Amino acid sequence: MSDSPNNTSANRPDASGPKTLAGFLASALEMEEKLSNSVYRDYLDPANWPDDLKPDVFQKITKHLSVLIQDTKKHKKILSALTRQYGNDRKPR
Repeated sequence: MSDSPNNTSANRPDASGPKTLAGFLASALEMEEKLSNSVYRDYLDPANWPDDLKPDVFQKITKHLSVLIQDTKKHKKILSALTRQYGNDRKPR
């Protein structure tokens, strides 16, 4: 975390969020999952794009989105490993 004066619990998006390391890691993992499933995967479906989008443009877009999905998978693996290593505090989130 940053030492910035803006990095206080009152300035974080959800100050009532997790209070334990396991909770923070679980929240981060959940965010990655939501991002991957709700955003990137939806955009891989051509039905979610304008009808006049050219197939070659859609193919280029999905190529880039596929990279983001793979990055998200890597992030989830990292967060899962961190949870296994450090997230054994078993306190409620």
